[in-house]
Amino acid sequence: MNSLTQADPYVKQVTSLGDNYEVVAKEDIRNTEGISLVKRGTRIDSSLYERLVLHKLLRPLDESLSVADMVSPLGLVVDAKRLLASEPALPQVVDTRSIQRDLLPPLGEIRLEHPLAFKLTVCREQSIERYHHLIRVALIALYTASRLRWSRDDVQILATAAIFHDLGELHLDPSLFDRSRLLTFKERRQIYTHPTIAFLILKEFSAYHPRISQVVHQHHERWDGSGYPAGLAGDDVLPAARLLGAAELLAVIGLERDKTGSGLFSTVDVLNLNTGRFGSEFILPLIEAAKHLDRDLPVSSSHGAVNRTALSVRLNLLKEILQEAKQVDMAGQEEVADFISSQLQRLAEMANRCGIDLNAPAELMTYLGDDEQALSEWDVLVGEMFFLLQNTVREALRRWERVEMPARDREPLDAWLRHTEMVLHSTDIYGHPR
Repeated sequence: MNSLTQADPYVKQVTSLGDNYEVVAKEDIRNTEGISLVKRGTRIDSSLYERLVLHKLLRPLDESLSVADMVSPLGLVVDAKRLLASEPALPQVVDTRSIQRDLLPPLGEIRLEHPLAFKLTVCREQSIERYHHLIRVALIALYTASRLRWSRDDVQILATAAIFHDLGELHLDPSLFDRSRLLTFKERRQIYTHPTIAFLILKEFSAYHPRISQVVHQHHERWDGSGYPAGLAGDDVLPAARLLGAAELLAVIGLERDKTGSGLFSTVDVLNLNTGRFGSEFILPLIEAAKHLDRDLPVSSSHGAVNRTALSVRLNLLKEILQEAKQVDMAGQEEVADFISSQLQRLAEMANRCGIDLNAPAELMTYLGDDEQALSEWDVLVGEMFFLLQNTVREALRRWERVEMPARDREPLDAWLRHTEMVLHSTDIYGHPR
């Protein structure tokens, strides 16, 4: 495992944890030059932050520290039970009949090497929402695996990967996850590193590498090739990684929507729209689970009536972006061009399946009239199309940066991507990647 660098925000979280809990150095903490920074037995708190953050450490901080009440497999089970009891929607999604038989036992059998147990403890105490997110995703993934009758070994790999999948985010600036503001492309690029950070941490342990570490590394890859960090597609994406990604999607849109500000919508509709990104074998069980959530949704949004003008503007904007894309000169840029073309074609086909003619948005608005429920449903569908378009542009930008060619030849596609990304920022209804 690479040593934590002086810019690593994780050091701040660790030392802050020591202000309220007994965090102790169980060995001398040394820098790469062998100089002892903290003696064994020293209690760690914020007063030691500057001393630790300004040095490259010889060993990862997690390996050198202990903390009282560290997360354990039994603790994961207890915390999962508490979460199930405190969030009534969660048992609806995972089916109460499967909790004791299929969901809790794998959590209790997760192998937790000391550094990972310590990192989970930091997550629990310093970022409780992220910790709860890990548990939600694990429960949903395990429920899906039980429906698909996965083997015990595969289920255990999935459970462990689910609990670890977002731990790389602990090493990123917490301000990147402030959902009240839009992120720049450079900031999003930092978020895109979190699967790789987690992979690099896990690969140092034979208990986790490669079977678990690779699942974690791929949990944002997509069946249609639209994911990251490697842009894998089809069977190159591990089944456990696709299942984990699909479970995370349901957790975000179905259980955490009040926290993301995404509004009220049909979870089933959004899952259907994402079938091509994850594969029907994983989406279909989640759709059945999501029906329990949608059954209890009120007809109208808690955010009030749909703004017809805003919906009309977004429909016209979709039309304009797709038309402009056809006019961009992408000659000599085949790899990125093929990616953009395939994703935009899929978006257009999605619109057609939903009954949206993006060439005639005014006709749709006339057809919808003043039907609030219909307007609300279409508002959600259009919002999801915007998310998929955002995902395409951001992934294309990430890939485009790796292409080496003269600035003059880069200009047409570069200008369209950056302009489109800026325009989509102004209409971002999610505010963060998923």
